[in-house]
Amino acid sequence: MSAKRRRSQPKPVPFIMTGAIIGFLIFSVVSWLGPNRNEGFDINYDPGAALGYMSVMGLCLGALVGAAVAALFTYRK
Repeated sequence: MSAKRRRSQPKPVPFIMTGAIIGFLIFSVVSWLGPNRNEGFDINYDPGAALGYMSVMGLCLGALVGAAVAALFTYRK
């Protein structure tokens, strides 16, 4: 008798949280160290506001990538 051992499914929440944290860190660094895009446009953004917007965008995109990776790991043919 061949008893098939059932493989455990990965939990998606740690993948999503890890992706969100990595996205937050990457977009925060880009926000602080990126080039000054306001030159020549007469637009002045507060660096804190730019950091906030970029952080939220990084959180969302990172969570989306983490969810996609979790979905790929759970997919079976």
